[in-house]
Amino acid sequence: MLSSTACQPQLDFVKILGDLVRDHGTTFRGLAKFQEAPECHHERVYTAADFEVWLLSWLPGQITPIHDHAGAVTVTTVLSGSLIEERFVRTSGLEVRPVWTMPRVAGDIDRIEATAIHRVRPIGNLVTLHLYVPSCSEGQIYQAAA
Repeated sequence: MLSSTACQPQLDFVKILGDLVRDHGTTFRGLAKFQEAPECHHERVYTAADFEVWLLSWLPGQITPIHDHAGAVTVTTVLSGSLIEERFVRTSGLEVRPVWTMPRVAGDIDRIEATAIHRVRPIGNLVTLHLYVPSCSEGQIYQAAA
């Protein structure tokens, strides 16, 4: 199992996710399960020795809290739909402030470093695929500074 500090070239994770989407993207999109709930539907769809892949299916309004990924390096891609990703920096304790916002559309692949803090907002229905190295456990939730 790779550790979050494993010395891996950045493109390895991006290539792995890109290859999975190229070879199985239609299948992954077909597995999307939208649910009327505060949170998006998420399920693990692929496990390897060094990483795991999760499929998330979002409806409008299913915005993540501001969070980190508990030290996991993460690579995400938009399979269908679009989103707004916001990145944050810690100001003190569990308070954070925004530093940038980026739209993401179908086909975009984004590498999220192990220390990154972010939030995701779907624009309409959205299906995303997430690769975590190592497996992602519950991350920390943060609050926007007043």
